[in-house]
Amino acid sequence: MQSEEFLNADVTKWVEKFRRDNDGDDSALLTLVPPGLYVILNKYVFPFQFCFGVIGNVLNLCVLLSRNMRNEANILLSAMAICDIILLFTMLPGSLGVWYPVYMSDWFRSFIFKSATWTIFLANFCSCITSWLILGVSVERYMGIRSPIHFRYHWRTSRVFFLIFSIVLGSFFLTFFHTIEYKYGYAMIRNGTKLYGSPVNVDNLVDVPTWVKKMINIFKVLQVVFGVVIPTIGIFIFNMLIVYMLRKSEYFNFRSAETKDEQSKDFSRKYSDLEIRQKRDIKVTFTVLAIICCYFVTHIPSVLPFVLELFNLHPDWVKVYAIPIASSWLITGKVANFVLFCMSSVYFRRRLKEMIRGRVSCGFDCTGPVGGVGGPAKKETQNVDRWVVRCVI
Repeated sequence: MQSEEFLNADVTKWVEKFRRDNDGDDSALLTLVPPGLYVILNKYVFPFQFCFGVIGNVLNLCVLLSRNMRNEANILLSAMAICDIILLFTMLPGSLGVWYPVYMSDWFRSFIFKSATWTIFLANFCSCITSWLILGVSVERYMGIRSPIHFRYHWRTSRVFFLIFSIVLGSFFLTFFHTIEYKYGYAMIRNGTKLYGSPVNVDNLVDVPTWVKKMINIFKVLQVVFGVVIPTIGIFIFNMLIVYMLRKSEYFNFRSAETKDEQSKDFSRKYSDLEIRQKRDIKVTFTVLAIICCYFVTHIPSVLPFVLELFNLHPDWVKVYAIPIASSWLITGKVANFVLFCMSSVYFRRRLKEMIRGRVSCGFDCTGPVGGVGGPAKKETQNVDRWVVRCVI
């Protein structure tokens, strides 16, 4: 690798040129994000996205992992919520870099520069996992609607966890190259009192082996193909099949209603459980469809800068406008999952209200009066026990 002295010398020259172009003022380099739109989005938009996204996804996990909501699709959706939370926390340190008390900290500046490549890796890692989890949810919903009995027998919870493990491992393999894609050079600003770091792509380093550069370019193509293109095509195909099966299921229910009087009570009772499961699958599928539509709208624009980079195209409008807007829009999609759950799933809203009501009632019951032996105290203890069970579900 090119020595740190050469990298630092290049960054120092760039900083000196920046000073000359700005009448000797380099205060604009203090913030840990590029100036302009990056500062506006990280200072005024991301704090709301972070708070709403983390709280919303935590509530999603509480509902989806509760006792009455545990099924194959919800396990996959829970894993997706965990990835969204990790992504938001990954982007939090960089967002804090726009605030004066934070970016003036020498320790924090050093931490941001030294962890930048790992931050890029984690962001791409979580995004790749999310793409394949949404595809897994699409396949699960399609199989559940198409043949619920056969699906329930073959799609075990253990296999779902194995699928999640495979997705995590594959996403790690596809995105780990981001940790070596850039190398940082450093210079001192503000009269030698503050550290400044600038990333340098390894393609621009003369002493990086050619096979390393080719390997990074190959993995970039693999990430676009296997992390974006194939999951997107699969999501589209399976959701078109889901819509087709929903229309077919509605027709089946209509025909069943017409012939209900002609069927015996025993025959109806035989298929009652199957009909209940089909109705539940239809409700869950509408929720999944809403989340997947949000995926298309928010994830596809973020691919544009990546594709341009593959062709060595670096127009200024991409750096100044496209990348920050696409990144912020992608985070909005992560945040929107909680809203989509609440708006499209009646059972989700009902379950969430029950959990909140249970926790509030738990607080009131725990502070209630204590009676005599065998009297009101015993009844109060039973109430508290009941609400405690509901609190931990």
